[in-house]
Amino acid sequence: MNITLPTTKPFSFDQTLTFIRRFPGCQTQARVGDDEVTGAFSAGGRGWAVTLRAPKGEVIAELPAGAPKQLAQRAAEWIGAADDVESLYERAAGDKPFRPIIAKLHGLHHVRFLGLEDIAVHSVMMQRQSPLQTARMKHKFLAALGHPAGDLVAMPELAELAELSPARIEKAIAHGAKAERIVSVVRGVARLGEAFLRTAPYDDAKRALLEIPGIGPFSATAILMRGLGRHDQNPVLEMFADEVRSVYGTAWDEAAITRRYGDQIGYWTYYLKAGAAQLRG
Repeated sequence: MNITLPTTKPFSFDQTLTFIRRFPGCQTQARVGDDEVTGAFSAGGRGWAVTLRAPKGEVIAELPAGAPKQLAQRAAEWIGAADDVESLYERAAGDKPFRPIIAKLHGLHHVRFLGLEDIAVHSVMMQRQSPLQTARMKHKFLAALGHPAGDLVAMPELAELAELSPARIEKAIAHGAKAERIVSVVRGVARLGEAFLRTAPYDDAKRALLEIPGIGPFSATAILMRGLGRHDQNPVLEMFADEVRSVYGTAWDEAAITRRYGDQIGYWTYYLKAGAAQLRG
């Protein structure tokens, strides 16, 4: 079954593919070809592989036989199909140091993690670990507890994750402390629910996340931004200090950047991180 996914222009499928190739956070759950990408999602207690292509400029989601149609919407959210990047570009119009990044990434939408369940687990694994260590731990987790979807593996749905015991997770990842925190976080996020985290005022959603043991400011921001595409705030700009200096120099003004980009500050950090890496490359 093929379903056309509406996209907000400008949208570049080539930029999407390039970003996913460079993004270690979803490699176990995604496979990128020359002109397509396949992502693994869970629904109904099993894994499904959804392939995205854009043969004539329109993004087409190819769902396996019997797959729930809502997986097309999940795939659209994964690639940020409906994001309004023009708002970011308007804010960046007078930002001369940032223009090369906008030019380099023009049409890139925000590629998220593959669902709230995915970022909930990843937000714990990434704490005090390098991206490579996190990717290895995630691979072990999915190999033991995920749902096969062809040659990929899908993260179980949030309700399934909430039923896992710390002992079972520790057996998979060989890390008792992180197993305990994963259980705390996925159960806490499940209690809040995706609808609340998507629609509540940003400060309320963030405050509720911070009350969950195992979630700090950076993890809360990651869940809201990298998982659900909420770019309203990014209070941890120091985490991007190297990228900021590479673009703006050593005398960068955090307050001025925050004022300029306002509720697009999260999208600005997304472009900053991706663009600085590509320009260095």
